[in-house]
Amino acid sequence: MKTYIIPRTTDPSTTAARILSDVFAPAVSVFLMCVLSGIISHPQTWTGLGWGILLGGFCAVIPMAAIQLAVHREYLTDRHVTRREQRWWVFLVCAGSVLSGIVTTLLLNAPALLTWILLTMVAGLALTGAITLIGPKISMHTFCLTALIVLAAMLVSPWWLLSLLVALPLVAFARLKLRHHTVLEIALGVVIALVLMFVARLFMPQLG
Repeated sequence: MKTYIIPRTTDPSTTAARILSDVFAPAVSVFLMCVLSGIISHPQTWTGLGWGILLGGFCAVIPMAAIQLAVHREYLTDRHVTRREQRWWVFLVCAGSVLSGIVTTLLLNAPALLTWILLTMVAGLALTGAITLIGPKISMHTFCLTALIVLAAMLVSPWWLLSLLVALPLVAFARLKLRHHTVLEIALGVVIALVLMFVARLFMPQLG
């Protein structure tokens, strides 16, 4: 089994890598996806924002809180869950929390776009989780960030795709510098997100 050693030096590049890993953490990207979908899905901005924050709680805040608690109790080695053998139950926690969000959208008659993005997240978790458990450890940083930017391009403007040219190299640098992922794992995160969002686009409800 391949072991990744996390550098503990205090050189500026390592510090920058750690900061970038936190700024572009999967939970941040997922929360922003929920907020963006909420705002776009509802004619009243503040109501849509409320929906986005509510679902962001299910999809990002609750899973992140569970991870932090597990780290505190030493069930996990770190909050980015860098060890493959520790990731399976994290995927289950995330999937369960997102499914709870889906039930909430159905019970409260939320805009269809919100149910769509949550179903897309479940599909993404199932796909990346399965590959990670039997093959390369997919970079959830690049997967979630790519999905977020593609979603912004779909809902707001295609020009958002240009931000991939800046954001992805920064994240790739951080994950490689910290030795949390290989180039293959980082690239797979991007490719899988692109494929997933392309397929999901075929089922996206009409806006307006």
